[in-house]
Amino acid sequence: MGGWVPDAHGPFSGPLREQDLPRQLRSFLRGHGAPALLELYGPQPPHTSAYAARLARFARDAPSAWRSDPVWLAVGPTDVAAPERLLLRLLEQPLKDEPVYGVLIDPLSHFRALAPELLPSTLPALCRARLARRRLTVVLDGVPDGEPGDDLLLLAEQLVLDTESRVVAVSQRPHDGPGERWLRSEVAATAPDVPGRMLTYAALKLLIAVEPWEGDEFDATVAGALCADTPMTDRQRGEALRELTAHGLLQPTRPGWYRRTGDRFPHGGAAKDRALARAVLDGTADPRRGVDAYLDLAVRLLRRDDPEGAALLERLEPQLITRQGLFRLLRAKQTLWRTTGDWKPLCVTAAVAIRETGAPQQALDALERLSTPRAVREIAVTMRHLGELPFAVGALDALEASDPGPRTAPDGWVLHTRAAIQCDQGRLKGAERLLRRAVEAHQIRGDVRGEAWAVHHYGRLRLLRGDVEEARKVLEDVRNRFTGLGDLQGEAWTVTELGKAALVHDDFLAAVQTLGEAVGRHHENGDARGRSWAELYLGIAHAASGGPEEAVPLLDRARRGFSSAQDTVGQAWAEHCLGVLPAYTAEDRLAATAELDSALTGFRRAGCLHGDAWTLLERAFQWGREGRAAYRAVNRALRLFESIDDPSGLRWSSGAEAGGGPERIPLTARLTLPEPDADFDHGTLSPATHARVRLTLLDDRSTAGTASRIELRIQPGAEHPWSDRSAGLPWLTVRATPLTGADVEPAHAVTLRPSPRAADAAEFLFTPRRAGRHRLLFTVEHLETATVLQEVETYIDVVEGDAEGPRSGQAPEALRRS
Repeated sequence: MGGWVPDAHGPFSGPLREQDLPRQLRSFLRGHGAPALLELYGPQPPHTSAYAARLARFARDAPSAWRSDPVWLAVGPTDVAAPERLLLRLLEQPLKDEPVYGVLIDPLSHFRALAPELLPSTLPALCRARLARRRLTVVLDGVPDGEPGDDLLLLAEQLVLDTESRVVAVSQRPHDGPGERWLRSEVAATAPDVPGRMLTYAALKLLIAVEPWEGDEFDATVAGALCADTPMTDRQRGEALRELTAHGLLQPTRPGWYRRTGDRFPHGGAAKDRALARAVLDGTADPRRGVDAYLDLAVRLLRRDDPEGAALLERLEPQLITRQGLFRLLRAKQTLWRTTGDWKPLCVTAAVAIRETGAPQQALDALERLSTPRAVREIAVTMRHLGELPFAVGALDALEASDPGPRTAPDGWVLHTRAAIQCDQGRLKGAERLLRRAVEAHQIRGDVRGEAWAVHHYGRLRLLRGDVEEARKVLEDVRNRFTGLGDLQGEAWTVTELGKAALVHDDFLAAVQTLGEAVGRHHENGDARGRSWAELYLGIAHAASGGPEEAVPLLDRARRGFSSAQDTVGQAWAEHCLGVLPAYTAEDRLAATAELDSALTGFRRAGCLHGDAWTLLERAFQWGREGRAAYRAVNRALRLFESIDDPSGLRWSSGAEAGGGPERIPLTARLTLPEPDADFDHGTLSPATHARVRLTLLDDRSTAGTASRIELRIQPGAEHPWSDRSAGLPWLTVRATPLTGADVEPAHAVTLRPSPRAADAAEFLFTPRRAGRHRLLFTVEHLETATVLQEVETYIDVVEGDAEGPRSGQAPEALRRS
């Protein structure tokens, strides 16, 4: 975090107050015409670093006129080889009162796909702008000896000259570089400030494990993976790390991260790297928290042409392609270029990152310059993002035709991308078979991320088919998979689909809440296209729930977002919804007609028959109201609905053809293409004639050994006989049965009456005996006849009592949405 400096370990023999400093150091801290750079050197690096940390604290705690926020940058061997890494870390540091994604993101974003040699000339100006805007004390801890250290100090001096910021450099020996405004101060040797007792067994084993490792830094999770043959709890590992730091064998580099001090072990590093990569790939090591260390590992493997380098990079790709991964990707790119003179292994990843952060055309240009099968596959995905669906199919066809040889298994990514395109077009026939084959192909390859995306699209398919409950179960499961993989894009898109599921189910309050969360997630990821889709569904939710004043600006913002992201299909749907929205149509009928005409052009260009048919139908209604013949448009819509087996659209079209169509078709009718024999009410899956079981977890999270409250109520639809409270409502009974190791009270059946009011509800206490996923079965019966009316099964993710809780809305969502 901004302003962090490492804590002192053991007694500190240096100055305890600013007044105890030598006069020249006090002048340096107060900026009284002092040099821009102070070099602290001494024979004991840990003690010199502690001295620099004390100076940084003095600067941070000084009166406002001289206060300076510290930025601690630990200099490692990789940073020396690629100095841009240090500058990127300086720009990446989040500082107090500055937005997490500030003005420095955009100037760097386009460097994802540009030649790496262009970045070194751009970074100094950006760093200098930041140092001039804020008064900062930059500590370079671990400046190397010799010419590399001279170059680094000269660069640091140039960054802070004529600004109020300054640099404190920590080295073992003084540098004789040409800098004329350097201030040097020796930190004298002291008695070793280390405990007198020997290392414990756990600390010794951890030290032996990290000593031959070639990585610059590591955190507790990486340390655990390095010494996996020595079982340790998180608490024991944390104590071992603190013990090694107190002995001066490890050096804190940033919060929770460490570096091995002293000379490196000369042998065994390559073997250690391969073993650690295999641990990630086989699932025994979790790379999410220690992703920086694992990415450096992937770069080292790529540098050696180790085949596991490409596999590890693919596993880490979700951590690189979002806005949050920008600096991580640029550091890896510069490191690979500095050490090999090339960065080809990262080219496709960089192009994917460009696409996923809102520039698909630029990504397409970059991918077309590459010739690998992966690049061609990503071209198809990019064409789908652009709404060029026929061209996306053509790219997949070309990819499969280019490899006529025998295959042990098909490409799962190609299969599930085909299915996703069919869902976008409204051609659902055969999509389920494609997705089942895709899941099998990913499983054969051991591609857990590919399998997660295939399952995600299967959830989309079930939702399009109107199977809302199955879609929710699948999507909840796949969101947990994405969370386990650290795939922020996957999580955001799955939350979007869950919000759409609530919308299809007419649960508008849950839809607005979930889609609002999805908008925020896409925004954090820098995914303009994803944000626009979430805003589109959010606008539909407001329109369907009687809030046109919120719907119009949301749909208009979605349209502009789609235009910016060049998503033809998304833009056409936004224009379609605006063109049929009563509030928009009433204000300007001609503008609404123009929206529908533009939507029709977009759908036809994209080959989206579903959107084409609905737009023709709506256009026919407008012509009919104007006294114009609409039979041709209705007939064309009927033929299109027949070609994609959409019974909902057929029923609406038939009603229009007979002259009995409604004044307005609900926007939610467009969200599904039910199975031909599905149970639906004139094109909507809700139907107001049904009664639903509503389950709500009343506590933020469920922990092992602690009771959580579950509320259950029976909510009838507006046209259900039970919706009339003046009529005699039946008495129902509800019984909860735990299907896993848990207790539920009361153990007997509870009576209640059906009602949409929260007060008319039953409450159960759920006490899990262990952490993990628990399942509950709720059985609803008619009291007088003992007839089972409904059985609802749900699950709850339970965490350990002393563990960190899940992120807001994660674990209990399956229950909240049931």
